[in-house]
Amino acid sequence: MRIAIASHHAGFNLKQLLLTRLAGEPDLSFIDLGTSAATPPVDYPDFAKSAANAVVHGDADRGIVICGSGAGACIAASKVGGTRAFLASETYTAHQAVEHDDANILCLGERVTGPELAVEIARTFVRAQFSDQERHRRRVGKIMAIEAESNFPIEALLRQGQSVWMDNIARSMLISGELRRLAWHDRVAGMTSNPTIFEKAMANGPEYEAPARELAEQGKSAEEIYWALAIEDIQGAADTLRPIYELTGGGDGYVSLENPPSVADDTQATIEMTRELWRRLDRPNVMIKIPATPEGVPAIETSIASGINVNVTLMFSVALYEEVAHAYIKGLERFFSGREPLRMRHPRSLQAAPVSVASFFVSRVDTLVDKLLGEKIAAASGDTARLEGLLGKAAIANARLAYKRFLEIFAGPAWQALANQGAQVQRPLWASTSTKNPRYRDVLYVEELVGPNTVDTMPPATLEAFKDHGRVARTVDTPDALARAAQTMTDLAEVGVDMDAVTLELQRDGVKLFADSFDQLIARLEERRRALAAV
Repeated sequence: MRIAIASHHAGFNLKQLLLTRLAGEPDLSFIDLGTSAATPPVDYPDFAKSAANAVVHGDADRGIVICGSGAGACIAASKVGGTRAFLASETYTAHQAVEHDDANILCLGERVTGPELAVEIARTFVRAQFSDQERHRRRVGKIMAIEAESNFPIEALLRQGQSVWMDNIARSMLISGELRRLAWHDRVAGMTSNPTIFEKAMANGPEYEAPARELAEQGKSAEEIYWALAIEDIQGAADTLRPIYELTGGGDGYVSLENPPSVADDTQATIEMTRELWRRLDRPNVMIKIPATPEGVPAIETSIASGINVNVTLMFSVALYEEVAHAYIKGLERFFSGREPLRMRHPRSLQAAPVSVASFFVSRVDTLVDKLLGEKIAAASGDTARLEGLLGKAAIANARLAYKRFLEIFAGPAWQALANQGAQVQRPLWASTSTKNPRYRDVLYVEELVGPNTVDTMPPATLEAFKDHGRVARTVDTPDALARAAQTMTDLAEVGVDMDAVTLELQRDGVKLFADSFDQLIARLEERRRALAAV
């Protein structure tokens, strides 16, 4: 039996005693996870977590964690999903907890348990076996159900390697503490914004009235007012999520701000505006959104090369995803070359290189493909079963094939050379994950795209729905899922749906929708500016 053992400074001497006395017993092997000395003081949650993770991940069969009283270590270990930790001060509990409750983590207190008794408790624990009687299996099953109800499904997404970001922002979320609650209770680890979101917030939110009036009195234009307010909101959100950024070593905790549509068809203008927004935001945990248009892709490469974090947006096709991923890699190569004339990496960044996500839009694909299929079904004179079977299938298949390319692109010696210098993969970010068709499950586009190194950005309604009844399993790249994705694309082509034309139309529509939303936002702000200036 493999035993993971760990302690902080106040349990170090007992840990060493247990290793000395038990390591030589038959069929026992120990994995010592620290600490390595009684001084200096260290934090027990770190060591309890290490032992618990070793058990949960299968590196050890059971664990023993030790602190001064045993209580703190037990509390910390029990927070790791899959552990059944208990505190024992005598041998009866040590064997009963295993035999009846299938306990897998023993917690001991060096300052409250005599050394010889502690050895006997530990020996009893490692020798005990679960009874496997029906009543005990039933009760342990109920314990596991409680755990699942408590952690499921957002925690389960995190364990699958997927981060949850919120597709929403408003100043009221910062003032009320809602964003802080989302971060620490719902595990929201990032935010994205766009003109539509800001239009809803700024046009109606009373919290914008005073700062907007002040700016209007200074003679600022509606667009200048927008940028001032938006940048304040992004900075406030980034500051709220900064602890997430720090706890994840710069892996999460990002907030994104979009470039204006006026630069979307101009590479140099996009580069310059991206730099201006990056300077004005002045936070290590922000990203500037650049659309994956023909003019935007070179700007992505150059922005990464100069050290700016980029959220690449408006991607609908696998081919365009590949182009964007290679632009990111080329940008990293230029960044690490040290020859770029402008070095803009934030001085407080926790990453060695700029980071990026690739926002791949999902549900909009089904909206358009289903419309095309519906037209074919209406015009068909014969059996329509094949056409009907393709409804609601294109978007997920498209995204899964993009993820397959992600795994292939961010692998091999060339990528590893960049990773060795500190580069992070450009995570796919599933955007447009709300279900538009009421006939489909409301969390369809979340459940079917779960996998490592991904981000799912959800609007509030989708997040609430997923918290309520979402199901979690790795779904994005199982062999069966990828085979079905490829077959779906083959079937769509055979029935006359041109996915290249579909994704091109969606991107063009996305750019136009973006521009229209921005124009509406500025028009609403202009109305408000005039009203405020007249008061």
